[in-house]
Amino acid sequence: MGCCGSTKKKNNTVEHSPSSLPVNREIMPELSDSVIDDLLTKTKFSKQEILDWWYGFLTDCPSGLLDKKKFIEVYQYRYPNGKAKKFCDHVFRTFNPDKKTHAIDFERFMCVIDITLNGSTDEKLEWAFTMYDINGDQRISKHEMSCVVESMFDLLGKDRKGGNDPRRHVDEIFSQIDSNHDNYVSKDEFLSGCKADEKIRTILAPQY
Repeated sequence: MGCCGSTKKKNNTVEHSPSSLPVNREIMPELSDSVIDDLLTKTKFSKQEILDWWYGFLTDCPSGLLDKKKFIEVYQYRYPNGKAKKFCDHVFRTFNPDKKTHAIDFERFMCVIDITLNGSTDEKLEWAFTMYDINGDQRISKHEMSCVVESMFDLLGKDRKGGNDPRRHVDEIFSQIDSNHDNYVSKDEFLSGCKADEKIRTILAPQY
């Protein structure tokens, strides 16, 4: 998929994963200078990297907007043996899609990609915290954490039986990082716990 895969330049085309055909940049719409300038300010990407991502984004999203259906397709392509929908619901929400179009524009997409690729450990974990904080009250309940962890297991096709039950993992995590024992995990507790314990980080934020 172009918007999430790597790109290779060859003869003025961008080659993507096997699901996408090479794209001729000369016939694709240009990215406005104002968006480029904003992204140069907001992210750590160079102008050329921004343009490479733009052409890949347009390959999968010709309208310039990434909707949830396409978002799920991208993840399902990358994890063909898993179930992507529930996990994608959580990740897509964290991208904070536009309330009118229910889609993600390129600038918003790139700001999140910048965090996941170029952000500090704290920035990446803060983004992960937002994904777990489903109702947006700045704390994570056991139910919220279980929902996201279960969806992650589904995505990866992991067995849930016995000691690998996601709810059992969540109980163990809460017992270690819920330092004030209020049955919620605050942002500080989440960041501290993930940074202090590799096992916890592997379960809650494996990509970081």
